[in-house]
Amino acid sequence: MISVIDVSELTLSLLLFWTLLLCVIGIFSTILSITQKRYAFTVLALIPFFCSYYIWQILFDIHLFGDSARSAPVSRGFGEIPFVFLALSLVFLTAAGAAVLVLTVRCGRHTVTPNAVKHCLDRMPCGICCWRDDGRVLFSNVCMNRLCADITGSPLLSGNQFYDAVADGMLTAEGKRWRFTCREIIFDGERLHEMIASDITAEYAETQKLSEDKAELSRLNLELKEYTQSIDDTVRRREILQAKVNIHDEMNRLMLSTVAAKCDDAAELDRIFTLWKQNALLLCMEADEIAVPKAAVRIEKLAEVLKIRLVRKNELPAELSEKQRTLFFAAAQEAIANAAKHARAKVMEISFESTDKYIACTFTNDGQIPTGEVRFTGGLGNLSLLAGKQNAQVFAEAGDTFSLTLKFMKNQPDG
Repeated sequence: MISVIDVSELTLSLLLFWTLLLCVIGIFSTILSITQKRYAFTVLALIPFFCSYYIWQILFDIHLFGDSARSAPVSRGFGEIPFVFLALSLVFLTAAGAAVLVLTVRCGRHTVTPNAVKHCLDRMPCGICCWRDDGRVLFSNVCMNRLCADITGSPLLSGNQFYDAVADGMLTAEGKRWRFTCREIIFDGERLHEMIASDITAEYAETQKLSEDKAELSRLNLELKEYTQSIDDTVRRREILQAKVNIHDEMNRLMLSTVAAKCDDAAELDRIFTLWKQNALLLCMEADEIAVPKAAVRIEKLAEVLKIRLVRKNELPAELSEKQRTLFFAAAQEAIANAAKHARAKVMEISFESTDKYIACTFTNDGQIPTGEVRFTGGLGNLSLLAGKQNAQVFAEAGDTFSLTLKFMKNQPDG
């Protein structure tokens, strides 16, 4: 049976290449199992690697010196074994190395490994970063690295510095809108900081559009209220004009009747005089009806419907202009509605205070006192906007009773 030392140079070279290939496979399997943190596979990969490397070293020694005294005793002793045994050993080592490599690769594909986690997180569309209290970054995916480079102009080296750079929470980077959220987590008994960057470009655009639509709706609502008030003023002016036309026509008819009457006919003159008296009374009644605003009637009817008794401490100051009176009636309507809806009031007291600087109209009810701050939203918000156009002020006070005050400043032009 031929021994190893007696094989040809070509066969020996092939054996050297075979063992070298087994060493490379062992090194690759060892590194791959270490990256996967599969240390059992690391031990399995090192066994065939060391055996292959030992055989390769002996064969290399035999290739250089043969059976001369310059070769090591171990090499000369190994060269005496049959070639068949060496070939079978290499076949066994090849099968063992291939089996370990296949198991390592299959484990990486079918089980969760650090590389698999890193690969998965790098493919996510959001940015993820984790660091210690001292700022040392433990993990950051590709997206977070890009965002850090775009925002700060430098790579992500310190988590604390990057956190300070995105302290506002919402930033624009890479042409998109990003929201950065940070939290503390406990991992293996150690406190870590985790930051996640989410792409909110679409949500941000929808929010901006919603804000614009809300502002436009508020503007339209305000214009609608102003238009409604202008309609009331137009109708009132038309009624006043119609009443003046009626008065004018009636006066013309009486004057013509008086001119046509005969001066020597006492009965006819008495009839004309009686007609003048009746029409004078009628005209006075029409004038009184014109002088009473319809808004005041609506306020009375609203209070009657809501079962609230109105108590007027004093009369409406004559100094108020038409616009100020209109605003006063709007405030009275809102105060009555809120008193019935929120406070369940039964009595509404209306008082006026006039000084050199202002005229204050106060609405006080006996209902429930609201808790917390009174917010001017809804009807009160619209009333405040209308008051601002006339340089007036609206404010509420909650003490023993709840009162709403409308204050008109004097010596200032109306808005």
